[in-house]
Amino acid sequence: MVNGKPLDFEFLIPLTSSHFNFCRSLYTALINDYPKPILINWGKFPINESHSHLMRVKGIDEYLSRMQPDRYALIMDAFDVWYQLPYRDLISHFLELAEPVGYDIAVYGADKKCWPNEPSSPACFGIPQSTLPINSYGPWTDGRMPILNPSLIYNYNRPRWLNSGTVVGSVSVLREIYRRANESVHQTPGDSILPDQKYIADVYGQQDLNMTVDHKSVLFQTMTFSHNDVMFVHDDLFKYPRKAPSSRRMLALNKISATVPPILHFNGPRMDMDTWWPQMWWSRERDTPEVIEKSRSVFEAGGAFTVDGQFLSWNDLCGNANIHSPPPWKPEEA
Repeated sequence: MVNGKPLDFEFLIPLTSSHFNFCRSLYTALINDYPKPILINWGKFPINESHSHLMRVKGIDEYLSRMQPDRYALIMDAFDVWYQLPYRDLISHFLELAEPVGYDIAVYGADKKCWPNEPSSPACFGIPQSTLPINSYGPWTDGRMPILNPSLIYNYNRPRWLNSGTVVGSVSVLREIYRRANESVHQTPGDSILPDQKYIADVYGQQDLNMTVDHKSVLFQTMTFSHNDVMFVHDDLFKYPRKAPSSRRMLALNKISATVPPILHFNGPRMDMDTWWPQMWWSRERDTPEVIEKSRSVFEAGGAFTVDGQFLSWNDLCGNANIHSPPPWKPEEA
């Protein structure tokens, strides 16, 4: 609640066509009581990779411009995001983060490496330091001491840089972010357009909007260079989440910050998703009455909307996809 009124959120996912990994993502959102998402760019097909990046930024910008500025939005990647806690927990965590600044803020996931921006750009060096302790990874934290295997150097960085694949925030701030990013994209030669992360990180580097990154994984756990930061624990060991209906549910914990993030973002190599899926509570408990009933609700009534309001059912989007089976293609094709 803000000023006595519930926050009004819309759940946005850029997606042109369905995919097995999207079906898994959608399933995890809907069994955790997230609203049915709105699919940005559904049915539009890019002519090349640069055009795909342009479409993503333009589509989000256009949809946000239609929303009232006093509303809120979640904008999530389609293929590599899982929702491990109920929707109410994401909102309550966001309210706690946003309260000191009056809720008019956008919070992005945090990465351990600045990419794809130039290292000398403000997006890489002109942003705040992480709020995690300086010794979070021992004397090797942030490269203060050399490590034996240089290829692992980023594993010891505190998350600090913006990752654009997960964000929650007020539309008033998000509209300005994506307006600026869209302008930058359209000023870039067509064959040189990079992923949206580049342009949104540039906006963050300007440090003149109320936007931040989730240093402590209170909302989002990014996975690139961070798999060793995560372990599975029983949910009754921590303040969050609220006690699950089933006892002692297993959840992914960030052991560096001691937080249980509502959302897991498998940016980077996706083959680890197949290792993690059987560990998640919806797999472990798939034969319990509670999860059977939730799954039935997803398959019978779940789905998503297009930006024009057309409802796409679970069957329309995912058909008979068996989300608990291994994907029907090699991980590198995902």
